[in-house]
Amino acid sequence: MPEEKTSKTAKKIEMVANIAIIIAAIAVVLIFVRNYMQKSGLPPTIATGTKLALQNVNWQSSEKNLVLAVSTTCHFCTESAGFYRQLVSQCKQQHVHTIAVLPQAIPEAESYLKNEGVTVDEVRQAALPDLKINGTPTLLLVDSGGIVRSVWEGKLPDDQEKDVISKMGP
Repeated sequence: MPEEKTSKTAKKIEMVANIAIIIAAIAVVLIFVRNYMQKSGLPPTIATGTKLALQNVNWQSSEKNLVLAVSTTCHFCTESAGFYRQLVSQCKQQHVHTIAVLPQAIPEAESYLKNEGVTVDEVRQAALPDLKINGTPTLLLVDSGGIVRSVWEGKLPDDQEKDVISKMGP
């Protein structure tokens, strides 16, 4: 008889433990799903119509200015380098001033750009969140008053690349 009681008690404990494990597993899955589905909480990148807070830039030197916010550690930036080479070439033809802004030190940034074959007019170091840029790559078309006129974020599909290039024209 005592063995039967012990066996029943052990089975009850095992069943309660199994139910607790299942409930805990469901809770963990729900937490991961909720976190995955939630937005990052970061405010969106700088909006059009906003003055770009990049210091000591002579925006008036060109009617249009292209800011490439990239990072040496961003694989999307590296994957987009071919497009950036084409874009910078187009900008030179259209007299659009080009500025690369990276969070890394200028020598490291210049080396990265040189290795990728992206030749811009200026290279600047800046904390991108201070410019309200929350991810790389980000392209900004800025007018002669320092006002952002267009924003493109991430690795761009072909149609958006064409949009960027068309906006560099006259």
